Amino acid sequence: MPTTEIGVQFHLPTYAHVPLPHLVELAREGEAKGVSQLWVTDNLRSRQSYVTLAAMACNLDIKLGTAVTVQYFRNPVDLADSVATLSELMDGRELSIGLGRGNSRTPRFVATPSPVRVLGETARSLRRLLDGEAVCFADYPALLDYYHFSPGAVFQLNFRPAAPVNIFCGSNGPRGLAVGGRHMDGLIFGGHYMAALRTGRVPELLEVFDHSLPEGKDPVDVPRVAEIKISLSRDGDRAREFVRDSAGTRVLNMYRQGYTPEDIQRLGVALPDIERLDQAERKGATAHEFGSLVTDSMVDAIFIAGAPGDCVERMLEVRDTARQQGFGQLMFSELGPDVDEAMSLLCDEIIPAL
Repeated sequence: MPTTEIGVQFHLPTYAHVPLPHLVELAREGEAKGVSQLWVTDNLRSRQSYVTLAAMACNLDIKLGTAVTVQYFRNPVDLADSVATLSELMDGRELSIGLGRGNSRTPRFVATPSPVRVLGETARSLRRLLDGEAVCFADYPALLDYYHFSPGAVFQLNFRPAAPVNIFCGSNGPRGLAVGGRHMDGLIFGGHYMAALRTGRVPELLEVFDHSLPEGKDPVDVPRVAEIKISLSRDGDRAREFVRDSAGTRVLNMYRQGYTPEDIQRLGVALPDIERLDQAERKGATAHEFGSLVTDSMVDAIFIAGAPGDCVERMLEVRDTARQQGFGQLMFSELGPDVDEAMSLLCDEIIPAL
């Protein structure tokens, strides 16, 4: 089987307590121990993703990327300016820009109309801008309305990217994947990849993406990244507690977004358990009350979590399945309660086993 690249995503809200210079040092450790690409998330109220990437570009010699840039946070002209500027620090290395609606909290902060249409228009206009073309947003009505561009204005960058820039689809619903296949360079299968494996949904979703590729483009040549939620600590119980709330929230969102009772059961989650969690959250449960209702099966549906020795076997199974499905990179996210310990455990005990 071909070698699988290793990526690491810094989920910036999780490590709000970690200063940017420390994040750069962690990234350096990952680079020295076999990580091929560093990714950062895009979250309002957190460290700015492109400033973070610029600091990394000045200190690392590997690929970088966003997983993902939220399509409602930055208009395409500003985004193109940021990406092209960042590319000048990359010394020719690849820069990957994931695009997507963002997480379930995005609508709390900004309006999120027409997500699939905005995704497609953002990808198309961003690519044209990065390729040096002139763009009039009268050709992109959803963006014209959302960002209040002047209908007659024409935008064209006055400089060109200095490194390769790939645009990745970070939307994993069928309609978003169809847009991604038609208009983007690659695919990021996000934080519910582990759950989608258990429910058996991954092949059908990948088929949507592949069938939407331009004529003559071989799916084998399209880069695919699988996000693996992981939490590591020498104290396995601590690693699992660290992600309990996150796992519960993600499983609950799947339940509310139409996953069938059969899907929930395939996750290994008991339907009465998720119903109790749903009722408690709707009644305003405290964080402690919510966490106390999150079962171990919910944690295992989303995360590989525990001490390294408890995680390697399952990680090998996921690696083999991901390879068979055409994923060339595993992108590890969350990492663990102590980010220094977790990065070391990932690099020293998990990555060598892969």
